[in-house]
Amino acid sequence: MDEWSGLENRRGFAPSVGSNPTPSAIYGVLLMKSKAKVKGDFILIVVIVVLGLAVLVYNRVVVPKGGVGSLVLVEIEGQVVDEFELSTDLAPRRIESKHGFNVVEIVEGEVRVAEANCPDLLCVHTGWRQHAGQVIVCLPHYFVLRIVGDHEDQGSLDGFTY
Repeated sequence: MDEWSGLENRRGFAPSVGSNPTPSAIYGVLLMKSKAKVKGDFILIVVIVVLGLAVLVYNRVVVPKGGVGSLVLVEIEGQVVDEFELSTDLAPRRIESKHGFNVVEIVEGEVRVAEANCPDLLCVHTGWRQHAGQVIVCLPHYFVLRIVGDHEDQGSLDGFTY
């Protein structure tokens, strides 16, 4: 009984003598498969980069056409509690609510939340905003900074909600 007899009985075939592929044949098959994988990977990477650039251009060029804002509204629990001119610099101002505090700062026509005591700090990481229609939101504090302007179109969707 040779080494292939058990395989023949279980699988229903017997390998022919001399059917072992040479190492160069195996390398050639692997090389062909890897070239196809590299080409497919390259195409996928190019598509992802092009889509990323398209989104970046849209957010940097199309969305800001809402115009520069002129007024910052501070809302807590849906009620406007304060408003500031965006054209006037504002030293960091602490705004308290029963949920916590947020520190608002306006410099050179841009507004940001400089500090907050919320757990996630998304409002702080949002950064500087200047265009009409943009908002900075702190959900744990029910706090919203809304930038409004003279030419703001309330009926249109912005690039973030579309």
